[in-house]
Amino acid sequence: MAIIIYTYSNPYKINKEPYWDMVRNCFQLCASQTLVNGLCDQYMDFYKGKLVTMTRFINYLYDDWESDITAINQRATLDNIIEYIDYESIVKDISANEAIISLKRNRKYVLESIRVMFELGMEPNNIQKEKLTDEQKCIVAIYEELINSKNKHFTLKNNFSREEIDFAIEKTINAMTRKENESSIEDINKDVIVVHGIHQFSPVMLRTIEALSKYKTVIILFNYLSDYKNVYQTWLNVYSWFESKIKISSQNNYNDSKNYEGGIIADNMAAIISGSTSAIDYSKKIDVIEFDNQTEFSGYVAKAFELAEKRRIEDKYSHPTLYYMDEQIYSANSSVNEILKVFFPEQFGERNFLDYPIGHFFISITNMWDPNTHEMCIKDMNDICECLSCGIVSEKRAGELSSLFDKCRLVFTNETTIKGIIKRLKRLKNRISNFEENSEKAELERIEYYDISSMQIDLLINGLTELNNIAEQFFFDFNDQKNDFDSFYKKIYNVLVSKVLEKEDIDEEFRSIVQRVLFRLDETKGIEASASFDCLRETMQIYLKQTPLEGKGANWIVRNFEQIDGDVLRKTTSEYVKTYHFACLSDQDMSITHKDEFPWPLDIGFFEIAQEPVDWKYQVYVTSRKEYKNFRRYALVYGLAFSKCKIVLSYIKNRDEKENDLYYLLRILNADIKPYEPEKVDNRRKNGSYIDFEIEKYATFTQYDLMKYRLCRYRFLIESTIERNTIYKDEFLIKSYMAVILEHRARRFFSGKPFIKKYVYDYLIDQMEDLKDDFPFINRLDMTDTVKLALSYIEDNAVLYNKFTRIGNAEIDYMTIREEFLSVFRGKNYNEEELAIHKPATSDEISSVLCGDVLDEERFIRSMNRLCEKCASKDACLGPYKAKKKWGEKK
Repeated sequence: MAIIIYTYSNPYKINKEPYWDMVRNCFQLCASQTLVNGLCDQYMDFYKGKLVTMTRFINYLYDDWESDITAINQRATLDNIIEYIDYESIVKDISANEAIISLKRNRKYVLESIRVMFELGMEPNNIQKEKLTDEQKCIVAIYEELINSKNKHFTLKNNFSREEIDFAIEKTINAMTRKENESSIEDINKDVIVVHGIHQFSPVMLRTIEALSKYKTVIILFNYLSDYKNVYQTWLNVYSWFESKIKISSQNNYNDSKNYEGGIIADNMAAIISGSTSAIDYSKKIDVIEFDNQTEFSGYVAKAFELAEKRRIEDKYSHPTLYYMDEQIYSANSSVNEILKVFFPEQFGERNFLDYPIGHFFISITNMWDPNTHEMCIKDMNDICECLSCGIVSEKRAGELSSLFDKCRLVFTNETTIKGIIKRLKRLKNRISNFEENSEKAELERIEYYDISSMQIDLLINGLTELNNIAEQFFFDFNDQKNDFDSFYKKIYNVLVSKVLEKEDIDEEFRSIVQRVLFRLDETKGIEASASFDCLRETMQIYLKQTPLEGKGANWIVRNFEQIDGDVLRKTTSEYVKTYHFACLSDQDMSITHKDEFPWPLDIGFFEIAQEPVDWKYQVYVTSRKEYKNFRRYALVYGLAFSKCKIVLSYIKNRDEKENDLYYLLRILNADIKPYEPEKVDNRRKNGSYIDFEIEKYATFTQYDLMKYRLCRYRFLIESTIERNTIYKDEFLIKSYMAVILEHRARRFFSGKPFIKKYVYDYLIDQMEDLKDDFPFINRLDMTDTVKLALSYIEDNAVLYNKFTRIGNAEIDYMTIREEFLSVFRGKNYNEEELAIHKPATSDEISSVLCGDVLDEERFIRSMNRLCEKCASKDACLGPYKAKKKWGEKK
């Protein structure tokens, strides 16, 4: 049999090509699912089942190699081999220990590299090791060891029989064909296999094509425009390594596409690439939107998606949301989807089990277990929060334990064990129990971790003790050498059954996910893998994922350039006129090179100088990676040329702390760059600062509440109505408040007495020693700085004519304001508006302003001011981060 390569000039008119009758009824493999969908929409002769992705077929043909069980066993095997390779005789520029650490830290990429070498069938004896980097020499040594030991987990099937090929084809068709098409299955010609649109080949794709060509005729099809020969040269560069002649289409079916907006731009770009500048048509103005940053771009996309969702609701959910979008967006850098996932998670496929709180529990508890000491070792306090908030540890009210833990976090910030945390909590409980109704309690009740009861501390201690017991049950038989994966996941299985499925209030959707996770664990039962604890931790991503439900895949809001070729062929029945938006068209995003396409530590140098292979598959793979940059350029031109709709172009100016330039081809074409201007929203209910809150009818307020109201309505809402106090939560504010406590203790002690700096300093030192146990997170340097800060403030604000001012009602008010705000608007540096903030008020003034009728109409809008940095509620307010100018300045 043979491999035959044909091209077609127009993807809308493949049926006009002379070979159409030969390919129309054959089994077909595609580069992507979007190409499958597009071809099925465009041609009645194609349908899903006859036309599938190459990846899906590979999963059936190489079912062992592509299975999760193999992936787990390969990771365990590599983890063990990394330990005993003799690196001393291999590396020169790094030590053997550094090599082991580097390889273990990058297990995922090491495995990818090894798999690529196996899939390419590289011969170790032909590799010129003296030309490799130290890391590449280590990879080759591991590869040799796996070959010499004939490791069964790295055995890739090579010689398929005709029956095995036919069985894989039948299995793929049966899995994909819909019921209404079952009568057509037998009519598919399985002796001719058609491959569509693959430019970026993986080694296993090439092995598949070679295996098929032994018993079948393989016909490869791709689009080629002779008018754009320099753009399409990237395809010829890749396919020239096949041992077959490329039969270029003699048809000229492209002309009708030039009538559309994108066709003229595509012509001009092709003319630049070919050097035919005289052929450029400058009469067509090219507009490009400039987004300042990725957040602004994601906001633009989110608005378009929200509008589509609104239309979907109005249409009574007749179609998916993307159906109603005016714009289909393709991005040269699709990382914006990571932002969009946060806001529209349901759009990106079924949520993975490990993304649920219970999944976070298993990740976090393994993160904290130290196999060397056989106990929990806390490197990140957030791991504890994840474990306490998932429902495994019992609590009366959901979220109670994690909330209490977060409030007390500064008490045990330097602890690394649960036992150490519990000791600190017991000390805190004793301290709170011994509080007397005096000034000391009044001082400390503004600190978050003292705003808690002894009973609540007991709840937290019990929760942490339970968590520690669960961890010990999980890991008591583990050590720092070999760990039995099967035994570990049996324990996880038991926890899911006993702690999750048996709960009556579990959501049915999540119950289904857990049941499918258990099904997967049943499938991998008895697996032989045994390796280090770090390796076991990494395999959780493979083990703990549910079997996917049909139709629950991701529907990307922003698609990548590899999806353009299929989407332009989709027939749309939507009443909304589509626009194709090609985004992230900067030099940086359009110029990703082959360096990004090889798994570490392999690079283009490895493949070009390591050996001189004669195998065509090797050359095709390496060339396709080298051509990736040109493939992106082709994908853009292709999308412009064949999109029969309106076109939008855009790029992001600032990314990764760098300023980007618009793609050079568009700059040469004198593209008109216009900064993005979001639509202004008049409805303040859509403004992030709008809050509607019902105040208790009988709430009473003080003049200090009125001061907060004058300063910032939002701050008044949080501190005076919700928390009913000013509670300092973060380390910076608590340290600032500690300085205020020292100041006021000194002012009360020395009231009216002469100011002698040494005596005052010594007194502050004594008081700092008295306070240090109440601030366990501070160090000696912090203490010294705080004392100096308090002394400096006293000199400037509490001393007159070398004597401490006597504390009367006015000074008591002043000290209370300082405790509430950590600062005061006072003196020459403040304008009248600011000075009015802290103006004393009578009870009548308070009741007239902070009355029910006034507060019912209030919308508690945030106000930017000089005290934002020292606001106890700043973590609940994004105002200070988005303020463009200081409060109080003239507009």
